[in-house]
Amino acid sequence: MRKTPLMLAPLAVLALAAPLAAQDQTRTKTYEGPNVSATQTTTVNRETGTATRDREVTNLNTGNTASSSATRQRTETGSTVSVTQTGPQGRTRSLEGERVRTENGSSFSGTATGRGGETYGLSGSRNRDGQGNSQASQRVTDSDGNTLASRDRVTTRSNGQVNTTINRTRAEGAPRPPRARRPRG
Repeated sequence: MRKTPLMLAPLAVLALAAPLAAQDQTRTKTYEGPNVSATQTTTVNRETGTATRDREVTNLNTGNTASSSATRQRTETGSTVSVTQTGPQGRTRSLEGERVRTENGSSFSGTATGRGGETYGLSGSRNRDGQGNSQASQRVTDSDGNTLASRDRVTTRSNGQVNTTINRTRAEGAPRPPRARRPRG
């Protein structure tokens, strides 16, 4: 069979397309409402395992702006995450941590800094046994290692029944723990 230029063209396109697929893929969403204007830009690079999300929201009545920036980086054992949020008065809070995959689940450890400069330790884990039973736990500690808040969940399945037990604790007078969302992608 004789190879013609028309037969080689599809092969050349496939060979050139592979490096292009490894590039950043960026998606921008905007919202314009009567009281607020918002922009969110998400960038994902599947080859490097990086995902970033930047958001900015402006109150059209006051001109106040809040923003957030989040980055997730895939690692050999899981991923790292870094989130920074700045409120309309310019106060910033942040979260950094690492999720590690385990044989039957994952664990997370990290730190958070509140808008007042206070620091928190964050930890958590979740596991599944393959029989439908699972457990998850989260802990927030202060800079001295005292537990400010915790949550433990155990779900068991037996004879077609599902039982879930959740235990929550919060130290008296403890502020609400900081929350941040990781970028998806």
